[in-house]
Amino acid sequence: MKYLRNIILALALLVPVFALAQALPDPVQYAVAPETPGPNSPVTIEIGGVGSFLGNATITWKKDGVVVLQDTGATRYNFTTNTIGKATTIGITIQSPTQGTITKQFVFNPSAVNLVWEADTTVPPFYKGKALYSAGSPLKVVAMPVVLVGSSRVAASALSYQWSVNDQLISGASGLGRSSLSFVGDQLNTSETVSVDVYYGAAKVARGEVAVTAVSPQLVLYERDPLRGLILDVAFPSTINLLGKEMTVQAVPFYFSNKDNLNGSLQYAWQLNGQEATGPNAQDGILTLRQTGSGTGAAQIEVSLQDYNSDTFIQNASAALTLLFGASASALSNLFGL
Repeated sequence: MKYLRNIILALALLVPVFALAQALPDPVQYAVAPETPGPNSPVTIEIGGVGSFLGNATITWKKDGVVVLQDTGATRYNFTTNTIGKATTIGITIQSPTQGTITKQFVFNPSAVNLVWEADTTVPPFYKGKALYSAGSPLKVVAMPVVLVGSSRVAASALSYQWSVNDQLISGASGLGRSSLSFVGDQLNTSETVSVDVYYGAAKVARGEVAVTAVSPQLVLYERDPLRGLILDVAFPSTINLLGKEMTVQAVPFYFSNKDNLNGSLQYAWQLNGQEATGPNAQDGILTLRQTGSGTGAAQIEVSLQDYNSDTFIQNASAALTLLFGASASALSNLFGL
């Protein structure tokens, strides 16, 4: 029994020594920047180590099997990746008098992901420009990855996407095949930064980021003809003349939240010479003006549009128009050829 107790005691003494040996840190760490480089992109690999042994070690760097750098203490190497579909292999050999020989290999198979954004904001019918994003409006970002395995392109549905907005992970919108992200921006932010990490299996193969800057909504005034409807060819300048007895003005909103426009959160307010003006279609942004007498003069028309949704209350815009009539209108016509 005495011998058995001695054996158990000896084994007990060995356990912490074994655990300590297992917990020893790796003597070498590698830092790659950027972590997932794109095609034809600069990359830096840097070696760090516990203690000072790297300063006395001979470090050999190979690119695609060819020695490109060999020197004592050469802990940093810069290179440029190849085009999409052409891998770059970086081999590292560390020969240290104290740590022996340590080897490491990196394979960079560059991929790319383009991010395209679309704002759900108001624009006129058949508008040829892009609907710009305003703070607090709905926004959609679509990832368009180019990932090759060998000579075959991986389908977007076979990749996994990890989305972040302003560095906050959106786990509910991430996952296999989820190549788009839809969200509502914060009305207090001047821009929204959206990033995505693309994975093929467990390997991160690409990363993309886009910053979407918020613009201020606008109101633009156009003529509305009784027969042709809204005329979007040319917006009204700051001053116009009334050649007939009647004219209809329509205020067209640009870059307001389309969701709020549809649910009635946007409200127009018209003024004529500083006094509230209204009409049957005023809340649709349409006001008809008539000259009731034969005098001459000018009238100041102002219109504002406010979003009363508390999440997009910051969205508002205004526009103004000076209307000349009678002799003043004729003088303006002769002067400018109108």
